[in-house]
Amino acid sequence: MQYDEIDLRVRERDGERILEIDGYFRPFPESKSSEHRRNAIVDLTESQARQLHEDLGEYLAAWK
Repeated sequence: MQYDEIDLRVRERDGERILEIDGYFRPFPESKSSEHRRNAIVDLTESQARQLHEDLGEYLAAWK
């Protein structure tokens, strides 16, 4: 699924920081921004987010 916007927020759950990544998409191509829908993409622990950061950095460096 392709998203028009992606938001990131940090929440604390059970004493651990969690990164929540949400995407907003149009249900129909002609949908207005007020009709965009939120879809939770992933919740990451701090260690998962750090690993993803490393992995993404490697892929992006290879694309240059």
